[in-house]
Amino acid sequence: MGVEEDLKHELANMRKLLDQAQRAGRSAPSRASPAVVAQQLQMPDVVRFPLAQFAAGRGRKVPLPELVQEIAEVVGRENAVKLVEGTRQRGARRWRRHLYIPSDIPENHRIVSLIGWDAAQALSFSHANSVLELPSCHGLRKAYLADVVIKMAGRGADPAEIASELGVERKTVASLLDLADYWAPRLV
Repeated sequence: MGVEEDLKHELANMRKLLDQAQRAGRSAPSRASPAVVAQQLQMPDVVRFPLAQFAAGRGRKVPLPELVQEIAEVVGRENAVKLVEGTRQRGARRWRRHLYIPSDIPENHRIVSLIGWDAAQALSFSHANSVLELPSCHGLRKAYLADVVIKMAGRGADPAEIASELGVERKTVASLLDLADYWAPRLV
């Protein structure tokens, strides 16, 4: 075993030397500056938040996840859902969104652009220096989808057309139409 480990170690050293020889005389690969990376992560100028508008309107009776409800008590229901919609998914669990709330939010911060200055200040006061793991609001998304499906079916669209328009399978549309009696009283 000692000879085999020595050979592996020697091979690793040879690979390092080969890599150094190949890079000799070349400049280091250019990396984007943090300011450039931050510009890439900025939101576009025109952003729609249909789920947030739904949550404040017809979907106001649909319960929110606990953390989102806690944020909604501080900044309002629509703004809380805007934070969920406007925060990117990252990490090992793709259905979660991480959002850092600084203690002192500058006026050009992304949170201010999402929910406004006053709401951002209130959020900063209540959750300063916290990393929030925002859930995806699956129940609210399902209620929104059911609302759209019921409206389209009421206008005379067939399930295949609805599925094509929404980018879902026909069986999803059929199950949402079957649950129309369940959703109707919850969507005022």
